[in-house]
Amino acid sequence: MDMDNIIIRGKDASPPFQVRTSGMVNRVAYHSSPGTKEGDIMLNVFLAGRGIYHTSDGNQQIRRGMIGLIMPDNLGLLTSVPEDPYIHCYCRFRGSYAVFLAEKILKDRKQSFFEYDNFEKIAEILKKMGYLILSELPSQMGRRELLLAEALLVLAGNMEEPVLRRLSSSNLRHYLESGMSKPTDLNEISEYFSVSKATLCRKSRKYLGATIQKYHEQIKMEWAKELFKFGIFTVKDVAYKLGYSDPLYFSRIFKRYAGQNPLEWKKTNAPKKYNAK
Repeated sequence: MDMDNIIIRGKDASPPFQVRTSGMVNRVAYHSSPGTKEGDIMLNVFLAGRGIYHTSDGNQQIRRGMIGLIMPDNLGLLTSVPEDPYIHCYCRFRGSYAVFLAEKILKDRKQSFFEYDNFEKIAEILKKMGYLILSELPSQMGRRELLLAEALLVLAGNMEEPVLRRLSSSNLRHYLESGMSKPTDLNEISEYFSVSKATLCRKSRKYLGATIQKYHEQIKMEWAKELFKFGIFTVKDVAYKLGYSDPLYFSRIFKRYAGQNPLEWKKTNAPKKYNAK
């Protein structure tokens, strides 16, 4: 499944993937929320704790390692178990191809909440979306829409290794966004895509509009902001998560992009609460 082709098909109409909200609910003892709303689909990944999905047809027990994919026609109420509240990442979305993939996944799984061996991979993809609440659906594809496409394609079983290793704009972006915890290594990247380093550097300017190093640095700093919004990570934590062994060097790079050092930025951009969907 070539993600470049998916994006191209969405140029003349509404985007094939549209993310309205994303975030995380972290051990909120009495958390409750609608399964979904506004005609959207909700994707949840449960990392810890327990919960219950209540519908008119009965209750579904939820636990670590489960994926929830809730369609608009399966409305219910999601609640945490107070003595063992869940941690879960979520994304509420729409889009023609997103709906197609969601329906395919549910047809294969035959239920809205199901065990998934590689649930942590899906969680890592959703975490990269950060915190988002939009009143209107986006009119074009962005970073979060690419991440949603990746998550749904993985769940649908369509992210095949040979396709991912073909050098293209979307595959290169996916590789760099998936590798934000690692330093930028041109030799490693060129080996992964089976091209020379010269070819990689030449094509990256065409695909990314910048060098690989600059693009990787930019998305790392944008992700640093999202991590700071969680309100639970120190500057050192974020530096290490983004592949910087020296927090002071990370702070200098961050200031160059954000206009403030990390502590100043955290102070003026108060953490958001991750329980609103």
